[in-house]
Amino acid sequence: MLLRGRGASRSFAGMRVEAVEKIPRRAEGPGAAATDAAAGLAIKSFRAAMESEDSLFALQEPLEGPGAENAASGHVFSGDIVLGFKQAELGKQRSLHFLLVEKLIELLKEAGSQETLEAKLCLMTGNRENAELKERALCIRLSGKGDSPEQAMLRWGLGLAHLQQAVLFTSRHLRLHLTQSGH
Repeated sequence: MLLRGRGASRSFAGMRVEAVEKIPRRAEGPGAAATDAAAGLAIKSFRAAMESEDSLFALQEPLEGPGAENAASGHVFSGDIVLGFKQAELGKQRSLHFLLVEKLIELLKEAGSQETLEAKLCLMTGNRENAELKERALCIRLSGKGDSPEQAMLRWGLGLAHLQQAVLFTSRHLRLHLTQSGH
């Protein structure tokens, strides 16, 4: 029950969000879940949002559907999203990457449910195939949990929609920052 008034607090917590040092490549690619209609629609929408002028970011690796993970209880689907700045000169500014991570963590912690959604964020230099590249990127492993595979997949799609909103809001936030700092 959500209480209102003096001293009231929210009765729910947002998505579990964690900044990590490394996100290893998943052993298997997307599973049968990649053909799920809800996940496909969420992926299509996310791709379109990243390609829009509203986004400072672009996908650095193809966004495939989530794959099933082994879980102690329930079902879990997870997928990786790798983002970089569209403009190469912005990608060289380390401080912008830290602002990106900070803002995304803040926004994602307010979205979804801690029991059903999780996001791990990792800043990396290069990509997972070629660490020699000096371009920085943000890797996000998004996981949806549920009592059934369908519920977990639906929650992953919802998590991707939350991430899409957070990335677009962060784009506006970073544009304002760049304008104020004279970049």
